[in-house]
Amino acid sequence: MLVLDTCALVALAEGEPMRSSAIDAIEAAQDALALFVPSFVALEVAQKIAVGKLVLGKAGARTWFGEAVRRFGLAEVPMSASMALAAYALPEPFHKDPADRVIVALARLLGSPVVTIDRRILAYGRQGHVQVLAY
Repeated sequence: MLVLDTCALVALAEGEPMRSSAIDAIEAAQDALALFVPSFVALEVAQKIAVGKLVLGKAGARTWFGEAVRRFGLAEVPMSASMALAAYALPEPFHKDPADRVIVALARLLGSPVVTIDRRILAYGRQGHVQVLAY
């Protein structure tokens, strides 16, 4: 079981280089139908495209996200009240980015690692607050 953060989803979908250990773990999670992405990641992708921080070809955010979910067999996890509340009940200190908080909260609720290269999430993992897998 794995949770992809926004950067990991983009890297996977865009064919960016990843460590072989991360690729192996992602493929195993796909085979087990246990590769998760919070729906909140769609919001972050759309926001980054809208402000020009992310360019993903001609497809709009809705098309790109939907294709990524289908192509990689991701289980999209809708935002729930439990996730929203858990995002702001994380052990502190953790930064205030709501997307990262939701991603980490989901991983903690599932007892699953987050696939990421986000330095703040990796540091949070080193503190023992969430399992991480650097790609």
